[in-house]
Amino acid sequence: MAFIEVKGLTKVYRASCGSTVKALEDVNIAVERGELVGLLGESGSGKTTLIRILRGVEPFDAGLVRVGDVTVTPTSSIDDYAKLRAKTAIHLQRSFGMWSETVLENVIRALRATYTGDESLPESDTGEYEKLASEALEILDMVGLRGRADLWALALSGGEKQRLILARQIAKKPEVLLLDEPATMTCPKTRREVIDAIRRINEAGMTIIMASHMPEMHKKLADRVVWLEKGRVKREGEPREIIKEFLSGLEPPMPKPPRPAKAKLVLKLQGVTKSYKLIPYGEVFTLKEANLEFKLGEVTALLGPSGSGKTVILRLMAGLELPSGGRVLVKSGRKWVDISRLGVESMRARQLIGILHQEFALPYWSRVIDLFAHRLGLKSWELVQEAIRKAGELGIDSKVVDVLHRVAELPEDEVKLRLEELGLSPKILEELFPAVPTKVVEESVGDLLASLRLPKDVLYRRSYELSGGEQVRVALALALISRPHVLLLDEP
Repeated sequence: MAFIEVKGLTKVYRASCGSTVKALEDVNIAVERGELVGLLGESGSGKTTLIRILRGVEPFDAGLVRVGDVTVTPTSSIDDYAKLRAKTAIHLQRSFGMWSETVLENVIRALRATYTGDESLPESDTGEYEKLASEALEILDMVGLRGRADLWALALSGGEKQRLILARQIAKKPEVLLLDEPATMTCPKTRREVIDAIRRINEAGMTIIMASHMPEMHKKLADRVVWLEKGRVKREGEPREIIKEFLSGLEPPMPKPPRPAKAKLVLKLQGVTKSYKLIPYGEVFTLKEANLEFKLGEVTALLGPSGSGKTVILRLMAGLELPSGGRVLVKSGRKWVDISRLGVESMRARQLIGILHQEFALPYWSRVIDLFAHRLGLKSWELVQEAIRKAGELGIDSKVVDVLHRVAELPEDEVKLRLEELGLSPKILEELFPAVPTKVVEESVGDLLASLRLPKDVLYRRSYELSGGEQVRVALALALISRPHVLLLDEP
């Protein structure tokens, strides 16, 4: 008997707007203990939904799921689903839930939660701490992070954070590890490191089910690949054979647009430096004398290994980080504006820049239309001017408004952290930059959604009702809604 069985599995999403989407239909899969099975398919094919059902966090409409001696059906109790969750651990795409502590302490916390149900950190001078630290180092060895054990977790590169999340999941001691796009946001070097980490975990006896759109991941790791198409199993078998057939059916990529002739400069970095220092580690990253120019209509790629500074440069260009030295200049009308200087001119110039963050995460319960309403409230210059006026009446300087405007454009978790550091409530952003009426959104986003192959009814769905690919396209639409002159994409 197989270790994992999925029989006749059907899942229908009933969106809050009343529409229905059949995410999975009559899916049948068997997985042996210790096997690594890959899930392959286009965006919206049901990969993430299947992973979430196997985790025990997504109800379904028909069929059954069995992992070892635990079976769940649509009528199973809450306790049965809890038993399934106890057997599994999950690594979600673009998920970076971690403590603002060292890499080692993050894994120690996860281990302690496994043993005691309490994720608090034990005192460092106790035997419990030493025992957990020893085990945590073994896990970090497995994912190739032992040499980063004493580094602050939030200072890791995107690829290193992926491996730390893997380590925290292993610390839960699951029988099944579920991976949803584990190599998202990795450079070729870091992708190899993630592949090596997953291989070592599997070789240690872990049963793994991995959803990935990257053929390389399946070729190098999977014992077998299951191809999902529109919620059904189309084929399963040897990875290279399945991948070859899958790729043959894809549309050819669009040709690269022609380079614009005599394009005007729109953004410049002049002598830009940026240093990050952490106590007690000292200087952990330095960007040295960046001099770059970008023209209207031009597509420029930033290439470099994980941790080389690509994200830092993009955040500097968006005005979300201030340089340690140098200038970041944006062409606003006929004038060059240094957006590293706080004030009204910088706020207006930054309206011309859109950014898709590497670590974006759409608020789980939010309706898509409300996300657009808030973004338009933030990116409408008329509304920003009104915010400056209201702040002035309260005796708040425009530079303070600019700081809050920049904070509002950060990823959600970072917004909360920055506001806590400033001693402010998240409500301050809602009061300064109120959302536009939803009717305005309905009238303005139709063409944009169509260009990204998103149906109009996506506006009335909640973030958790979207597939992984749909979430990326919605996030891209949010970056484009203000019609920026410069679009910054961080590992899209």
